Amino acid sequence: MFGYDLDNSYAIIVILWLSGFFILYTLGLIISYIAFFLIGIMNLGRYRHYVNVVDLHALFKTSLTKPVSILCPAYNEEKVIMESVRSLLTLHYPQFEVIVVNDGSKDNTMQVLIEAFDLVPVSKIYQRKIETEPVKAIYESRMHPNLVVVDKPNGGKSSALNVGINVSQYPYFCTLDADSILDSDALLKTMRPFIEHPDTMIAVGGVIRVANNCVVDYGRVKEVNIATNWLALAQTVEYLMTFLSSRIAFAQMGVVLLISGAFGMFHKESVIEVGGYREDTIGEDMELVVRLNRIFKKKNQEFKMFFNPDPVCWTEVPEDMKSLAGQRRRWQKGLVDSLRYNGEMMFNPRFGALGMFGMPYYLIFEMLGCIVELFGYVLIVIFWWAGVLSLEWMLMFILLSMSLGFMFTVITVLVEELSFHRYQRTSDLFKLLWGGFLYNFGFRQINAIWRLQAMLEYLGGFRKLWGAIRRGGFRTAGS
Repeated sequence: MFGYDLDNSYAIIVILWLSGFFILYTLGLIISYIAFFLIGIMNLGRYRHYVNVVDLHALFKTSLTKPVSILCPAYNEEKVIMESVRSLLTLHYPQFEVIVVNDGSKDNTMQVLIEAFDLVPVSKIYQRKIETEPVKAIYESRMHPNLVVVDKPNGGKSSALNVGINVSQYPYFCTLDADSILDSDALLKTMRPFIEHPDTMIAVGGVIRVANNCVVDYGRVKEVNIATNWLALAQTVEYLMTFLSSRIAFAQMGVVLLISGAFGMFHKESVIEVGGYREDTIGEDMELVVRLNRIFKKKNQEFKMFFNPDPVCWTEVPEDMKSLAGQRRRWQKGLVDSLRYNGEMMFNPRFGALGMFGMPYYLIFEMLGCIVELFGYVLIVIFWWAGVLSLEWMLMFILLSMSLGFMFTVITVLVEELSFHRYQRTSDLFKLLWGGFLYNFGFRQINAIWRLQAMLEYLGGFRKLWGAIRRGGFRTAGS
């Protein structure tokens, strides 16, 4: 393994210590991945069995299905906003309202909404249960009585969501990004846990899938296709791995610390009770969920959170490096914010599995993972350059670590196809496997660099609160 012996005993001690650290860290990560996959697959099978016996038609008719407010914050979304709102207005659900909050867009988002849905300004009285800045105007649609559009100055996504909560009239609200489309029965499936646990369920998350290159017709994904752009393809696999393994496993262990801002359902009064979304963070989705856990645990108040692997939200992901880099840096800064603002939970037995497992895991393997991974690559090259490590061992170690990631990717793709059959063509399966290769041999390393940049920016005090991603727009039928 080693090229030659070193006379310097201190150097040998450092090398052995660092080698042992990276071996233990890697083993811990691998063991956690294996455990997550096993727990996720077992519970996914149980859930699929349950779904097969649930009568959604009966669920639709029951009086226990409470009305829902759908909150859709929008900033510079003129290319996708019309299809997204159309999708929401045609959801299969007994009673709901759609509230689009235009957060000071600089493009034609507001004009597109006015023209597409025949909006007119109205005088609407609402309670500001969460403190927010005043709005500019509120519009209602003459075509769709359940559509409300709020126009406000730019204040960030958290501000837009808080305004939406204040304006909403129903006891539950669903958050949805403006570049996203829900399956027609997604809302109904997401509300099922609230129906089963009406007194304790406060938040439910759903699955996010990549919509790039899918065909959208009047607000519905009519044809599921694999993204052709390599960045979007790698993200497709990344989303599959995230939602079909760790999210299911964490929820089964009673550790729900993240519900994606792209698609989540909440009990409104519970969110108001903890103060709504923080407006001084760019990780408002995770921070809210972590804070709900922290405050309700401190009050010894019984509550439940759930991750539902079936209802699907389709979202357009970035296809250019600049937009994706900005998104990933914001995500990393949001993770740091969430852990810092709720740090009292860390390694605190009072918070049970959340404090002793969930928070430490996000700290060690999520927040600090980019540092360890990149430093590990650099250290291996330094060892080789110094003659401590042979070229064969260096290449073998790097290849082994990447191959293990690819193996998990293959398993995830196969589980997805066997469980949900969303990708109908055999060629799609091979494209996903190719995406898994791209994810593990390139994308993951670039993403680690972006996350490290975010850490350095965060330490330097640079925290961008709201940003736009360049959109290509949904692919429509006939295009």
